[in-house]
Amino acid sequence: MKHFADHCAVCHNNNGSGDTIFGRGLYPKPPDMRTAGTQNKSDGELYYIIENGVRLTGMPAFAEHAAVDDIETWNLVTFIRHLPVLTDSELTEMQSLNPKTDDDRKEEQEEQEFLSGGDSQVQHSHH
Repeated sequence: MKHFADHCAVCHNNNGSGDTIFGRGLYPKPPDMRTAGTQNKSDGELYYIIENGVRLTGMPAFAEHAAVDDIETWNLVTFIRHLPVLTDSELTEMQSLNPKTDDDRKEEQEEQEFLSGGDSQVQHSHH
């Protein structure tokens, strides 16, 4: 789940729908991985796609990436199988695992400062 949220969700969405800003911009679009087109593939086929990518699409090959080892790829296959029954709490957990932009981090920091009672906004504006 963590790996999917961090590396795959930017195009595939946390829920596997493929409905993301990046996903909508790709041709062909990423498949809805919750549906038969993906779920009816064998584990070996899914493994192959993760490792080798899909030619002439936005899906890259990850076999060359040292960050993705054999076990990680099989874990992703297992997670893809779980996408059709993902729970709301799992989706919420995944949101916290998605890659953060600088804006996200800044916003989180400001929220933390605000919640911890610091009136950081006022202090910042008087520099």
